[in-house]
Amino acid sequence: MALKAPSFLADAMLGSVARKLRIFGFDTLYIAHAHDDEILKMGIEQGRVILTADKELFKRVVKAGARGVLVSGASDLEDLVHILSKNGITSVDLDGIGSRCSVCNGLLEEKKPEQVKNGLPDKVAKMHREFYQCTVCNKVYWEGGHLRRIRALAKSVDSKLLLLGRTSATT
Repeated sequence: MALKAPSFLADAMLGSVARKLRIFGFDTLYIAHAHDDEILKMGIEQGRVILTADKELFKRVVKAGARGVLVSGASDLEDLVHILSKNGITSVDLDGIGSRCSVCNGLLEEKKPEQVKNGLPDKVAKMHREFYQCTVCNKVYWEGGHLRRIRALAKSVDSKLLLLGRTSATT
């Protein structure tokens, strides 16, 4: 039986990381304007791993017995690798990429071009055949340059996770 992927709660300093975790398919709440007390309470109540670059908040997370990861904030790549490795995740599921909305964390569902063509730029509607729409906020996604860059990031994350796994196996 496969382990259930963790769900995350990212604080205000980690919006970019939260969006990437969502795109990678991880259930990730992002709270842009919340006090540390609210983040801690929500993380505990919902059983989420609290992600922060705030050392004081992280100390409170640990003291409360909640799950959390303190990141450096140096780069999204390094933070993603750190978060995933701390949660026992050894690779990014490339099939899961694009399963969640990067804006609201809602699930995406595949749509036919005629179902979403209203509101799309004409060029996009003519060039693409596969579309995905958020079931919550209705944002429409398609395979484009952004998704190709995200797949490249996922491969970089995987490479670093693999290297970490090899390093820890030999020490």
